[in-house]
Order: sequence, then C-alpha cells, then structure tokens
Amino acid sequence: MLSEERLKKITPDPKQAKECLAAAERDIKAAKAMLETDCDWALSIAYNAALQSARALMFYDGYRAAGEEQHKTAVDYADVKLGAKMRDAVDSFGRMRQKRHKAIYDKAGEISRYEAEHAISTAEEFLKKVKEKVGK
Repeated sequence: MLSEERLKKITPDPKQAKECLAAAERDIKAAKAMLETDCDWALSIAYNAALQSARALMFYDGYRAAGEEQHKTAVDYADVKLGAKMRDAVDSFGRMRQKRHKAIYDKAGEISRYEAEHAISTAEEFLKKVKEKVGK
C-alpha cells in the first residue's frame, strides 16, 4: 500500500489511536440506540465504529490513509494487520462499506435489522481485536 501511495508513513500516534478507539466505542453505543428507529443509520454508525478502529490501528502503527478510497485502504490495512483469524470480520467490514454507500447515496431503507445487528457485532469484534493489538 505504501508503494501504491495509499498509505503515508507518519510518526506513530498513540494519542490519536486512543481518540479513534473512544470514537468507535461511542459509535457502537449510538448504533445500538439507532436500531429501533433506523437500520440504515444503525449500519452507517456501526461502519464508522469499525472504520475508527481500523484508523486507530493505522495511527498506532504510524500510518495514515492517503489518496483516493481511504476507507477501502483502512479495510485493506485491517485485513493485513489482523490476520486470517479476522478474515470474516474484515470481509464483513468491506461489505458494510458498500452497503453504507448504497444506503447513503443510492437508496434509503434497504438495510434490514439483521444486517444492522450484524454490522454492530462486526464493529464490536473489530474494536476488541484492535484494542488487543494496541494494548488498550
């Protein structure tokens, strides 16, 4: 990803990583609350929680997404860093990114409660794994 200029090397930033983890925790709580009123937004917020977890991992390791498709870069980075045991969660994160895009930009009301709940579960799994990686 560095050679493709999708990542930029920065000084590792544990403070920024911690702030992203706090945002992820906040977003998981908000996504759970939103389940009762709007599954599209619940999924979108859960997606943001997973994204913040991936960003925390990048900042902790001393990287920042660069160029176009920064969200996809975060998904790909998580795939590399979290390994095979997290492959299903990373794949779910990638699908969440696509569903979120459709719900926001194409057609609202397409996300089921099951999909929103699965997104929240994936975000929680991501957060837990990233916390283990960064020692938080």
